[in-house]
Amino acid sequence: MALLSQLLRPSLMVPELSSLARLAGHMRGFAAEAGSAAAAAPSTTSSSAKESEPAYSGPPKLIVFGGRGFVGSAVCKEALNTGLHVVAISPSGTPPTGKEPWTKEVEWLRGNALEPRTYQDVLPGALAAISCVGAFGSQADMLRINGTANAAAIATAKAAGVPRFVYISAHTPPVPGIDMVLSGYIQGKRQAEEELLRSYPDSGVVLRPWVIYGDRAVSAHVSLPLGMFFAPLEYALKHIPNAKQLAQLPVVGAGFIPPVPVEQVAKVAVAAATDPSVPGGIIDDWKIAEWK
Repeated sequence: MALLSQLLRPSLMVPELSSLARLAGHMRGFAAEAGSAAAAAPSTTSSSAKESEPAYSGPPKLIVFGGRGFVGSAVCKEALNTGLHVVAISPSGTPPTGKEPWTKEVEWLRGNALEPRTYQDVLPGALAAISCVGAFGSQADMLRINGTANAAAIATAKAAGVPRFVYISAHTPPVPGIDMVLSGYIQGKRQAEEELLRSYPDSGVVLRPWVIYGDRAVSAHVSLPLGMFFAPLEYALKHIPNAKQLAQLPVVGAGFIPPVPVEQVAKVAVAAATDPSVPGGIIDDWKIAEWK
């Protein structure tokens, strides 16, 4: 998920010419969007700073908030595979455990979504941003991290002229009492969604997965193979004709919501961020699972 996967949580690159060719068509649309967004956005830096800072002129740049986490790492890897320059923002500013080769191609930046001054300078020139920020804890902490932090990142990206924004939220299953037990988490997610759709009515995309599975690293040498259980369940649900209707049932309905591999979530997120033809709005777990 979003919900379950977080409960378990313990460089500049030179893109291939073929990948850049695939992005060229999208970039023409982004150039127009970025220009109009930047003209309308409020300033976040002084005029003297603007004059002294050269405009970004490198490869197509994607900002990933929370790029060090389980989902964020998959998003960074997928974005690299499409020929993008990836800037991953997290409190530590370091790569995830595991030291995989692709992490050397990411620009890791230390920043706090709640403090725009720690990352606002890297936003200009980005073709899009994706937020994978989320956490569990006390109700207040969940509201602050899932809601306030993401809302701040969205507003700051908008002010910097970033033309598209994708937010990885979470599906809320029909389980009695879940709104009370996880009120901070759920309210925070919805707060961020509202800010996104307000700031980016035509180019803001919300992903709402339920269970997200994959090999989840808990240390440099240990990972949890969540796919051993959830991959067969995903396969089985695809062969139940009325699974979507059954998913609306109280309590038991959660068992009919399709889990999705983290690579699939990353694929949809990067596509929504880089393809202007993807409309703004919500992509639920069913559409994520069926995305080609």
